[in-house]
Amino acid sequence: MSLPHAPRVTLLGPDIDHRASLEAMLRGHAEALSWMPDSSCYFHDRPATAGRRLRRALDQFRGTQDPIFREALVRHLDAHHTDVVIAYWGTNPLADLVAIRQLRPRIRLVLMVLCYPLSLDSLGVTRQHWLIRRAARHLDGVLFPSEAMREHFHAHRLLADAPQPVDELILPPCWPASFQQAGAQPPAASDAANLIFVGRTDLSHPTIHAADDLREPMQALLDAGIELHHVRSPETSDGHPLRRPFEPATQPELLRRMAGHDASLIMYNTGRCRRADRFDLTVPDRMISSVAAGVPIALPAQGYRASKAYLAKYPALIEFTSIADLARQLGDREQVAELRRAAWEARRHYAAEVHGAALTDFLSGLLGRGRPAPAGQPASHGRAAIGTRPAPLSRGIDQAA
Repeated sequence: MSLPHAPRVTLLGPDIDHRASLEAMLRGHAEALSWMPDSSCYFHDRPATAGRRLRRALDQFRGTQDPIFREALVRHLDAHHTDVVIAYWGTNPLADLVAIRQLRPRIRLVLMVLCYPLSLDSLGVTRQHWLIRRAARHLDGVLFPSEAMREHFHAHRLLADAPQPVDELILPPCWPASFQQAGAQPPAASDAANLIFVGRTDLSHPTIHAADDLREPMQALLDAGIELHHVRSPETSDGHPLRRPFEPATQPELLRRMAGHDASLIMYNTGRCRRADRFDLTVPDRMISSVAAGVPIALPAQGYRASKAYLAKYPALIEFTSIADLARQLGDREQVAELRRAAWEARRHYAAEVHGAALTDFLSGLLGRGRPAPAGQPASHGRAAIGTRPAPLSRGIDQAA
């Protein structure tokens, strides 16, 4: 039996840093690589009317039905001779995956689970679990960011309705090596104990959630004598002499800034959440940015299971039991300097390209096992060439969790 060819992959999702990460992993491994926005991004300029929200909800049952998107989707898949689709970014692309199964049933469908579950209350988590279970029957593979996430999917039987076993791969998320700063390690940002926080501080924004509100622990850090560097916002502009706000930055600018600090603070106000599953299961983007920047990471000793597994071999982790404990550890300036050197040297282990071969082998294995086409549906690809509609650019400072 001949071995399957290298996969011809289409990425389906928003134009964010995770797209660049997957492209870096697959470049030089995949036979062909393309990207198309999922339907939410494709129609980003459409006003969100009640009718469109209803149709979107119905699409979760029947697959994306918009004829414009379906036509563009088929033309893209056929033009690139796609045999594997990797969809990413929460539950957004699930309806699109169902549509692909209807339109091109022999294409292998892979869901990349990044931040999940998004909801912070029980009703929302139950709804999202239902969406995953319903989509599972169409999936061939799942990419998990952590063993904790994989265990969660199994504990809640989220893939149990699949008609055949769904292949799984734990794929630690990393930014491309090109995101990492070249040259020598930047000098220390301050002689005094300091932290940089790259999470959300725009607390009045409609997409903010309760876990983002860290004003109370921020005040405790400042009161403990720790300089705190974070994005400027009205909600945190109190004039405290140790607060060091900065303007919003691009990802490369942010990584350059982070590298000079004692540590990057990874913390959420989980006590304000009815369900905080996501913070135990997800490797947040701010964590990925921290290791790419080569900065030590300060993380609460309790919780954050996936993040701690991700950092199992990271030589610059500061776990703290209280703000006072964190201040004590940052006060050891000799130890902090050593941690900064170790974090800078560890960056090469946290580049997307490191995982390219494993991801390609996983996708090739899906091609090798085959999948029968449902009766009465097309099993071959056409060859019509088409360009896809331009998609929005949305590279944010902290795109997940």
